[in-house]
Order: sequence, then structure tokens, then C-alpha cells
Amino acid sequence: MRGASFVLLGILVGCGAAPEALPVAPKPVAKAPVATAPLAARPPHGALYREDVNALLARGFPEFLRHVDVEPRLVDGQFRGWSIVQLTPSDFWSGVDLKPGDIVTRVNDLPIERETEAFDAFESLKKSDALRVAFQRDGQTRLLEYKIIAKN
Repeated sequence: MRGASFVLLGILVGCGAAPEALPVAPKPVAKAPVATAPLAARPPHGALYREDVNALLARGFPEFLRHVDVEPRLVDGQFRGWSIVQLTPSDFWSGVDLKPGDIVTRVNDLPIERETEAFDAFESLKKSDALRVAFQRDGQTRLLEYKIIAKN
């Protein structure tokens, strides 16, 4: 990771200093980042299993940060988000509509400009029923959203 801390993921994912209201772009539907699970054990499209989210949270914020390399994105000296440099390993991010060059601005509607904000966004997943990652790609605002569901 370059620069300061980043969250994601929500991603699970994780940025923004009081951005304008987010116009909601069509929500991309993506598979949950559980590449090592057999197909039958994967959650439905657009969902994450609570058990998988809790397991990632239990491993801690520093462990998550090993999967993403970011650098701060400044426009006219103002922080705009975290620009994704690299996502590793690729199978961890399989099916997630994020790629290098995307600029993550918020996670679960929380700013993540400072380390404490990024950590708070990461921790918010303990109680949240969804993971929402606001980001910009090619000047357009996008929103990834995964429902967090229990395995049945």
C-alpha cells in the first residue's frame, strides 16, 4: 500500500473528504470475492455470506490491506479518494468490479480519508447488512453493493 491506510472492501472492502452527493449509477452485479470456495458454497450474485465477512474481519484490517495497493488521489490539492494501483491476488478479487485506476471515495457511506475513518468503515461491516463501495471510473461515479446474508 502506498500512502496512508485504505479500507475497502469492503473489500472488502474502502475514501472521501465530503464529496458531493453521489449520483447512483446502475449497480453492477458481481460475484462475492470468495474465489477458493467451490461453486456450490458461493453466495448468490450480489451477496456475501455473513460468515465469510466475519472471518475476514477476524483476520484484521492489516490482513485485508495486503490485498490492495492504493495511493491518494488529489485534485487541485484536495483529497478525492484512493486510486487503486493493484489488487492481489487476482483470485481474491475475482468477479469484483474494481480495477486499477478506479478511485474509491467511500465505504458504507463513510469517508475513509484518514486511518481512523478507514478502520471505522472496515469495522462497520460487523453490523452492516450490506457492503457499499462508492468509486469513480473514467469520471463516472459507480456503486458496488453486496448484501450480507446468512448461509442457509
